[in-house]
Amino acid sequence: MNLVRSIISVFLIALLGISIAGWIWAGGQPTPKMQGSRVVLAICGFASTGCLLLLWSAKPGRPSQQHPSPADGT
Repeated sequence: MNLVRSIISVFLIALLGISIAGWIWAGGQPTPKMQGSRVVLAICGFASTGCLLLLWSAKPGRPSQQHPSPADGT
């Protein structure tokens, strides 16, 4: 499981790095293009960071606690 997490983390870190590079590149664009680009890049950066946090905060190997529903008859 940690191998899968590590591979996904490398992809998300690369995505975050590309977002940062795009943010710097967008600074040289005309104002309307710069604002639009930076909004999209900021959303991408926040999503990547959130995914990394969720990915590594999950505890692998712990069974989920499921409550039986009344329809099960248990």
